[in-house]
Amino acid sequence: MILISVVYGMYSLFKAFALYSFWALLLIPLWIIFCGFTGIPNIINLLRVSKLFTSKEITRGLIANIITASFIFILLKLLNAEEIISNFFIGGILTSFAMPKESLISERLDQIKEQKSK
Repeated sequence: MILISVVYGMYSLFKAFALYSFWALLLIPLWIIFCGFTGIPNIINLLRVSKLFTSKEITRGLIANIITASFIFILLKLLNAEEIISNFFIGGILTSFAMPKESLISERLDQIKEQKSK
């Protein structure tokens, strides 16, 4: 799945350069933020391991990530980059499933242990 995610990211980069030439360089930081740290990948991954979170944590996580995803989509709209919005959305989905569920569970269990030790 990681290979598919990387190939799709490269396809999206080439598409962005074809559409926007060197203005596409401004989209790269947005792609890294959106597909690496926040937005659709975090929403999906939160739902994948939702049994390990309280309902309050799920609600807060979903709200925060929906707001950031919406902000990035609005920003792309304001930058007249509507043609690439679907690439960000699909790239986010692919990135989320590139992370193995076992890794997500392990990370969450480590967070729980750390919270209990404090």
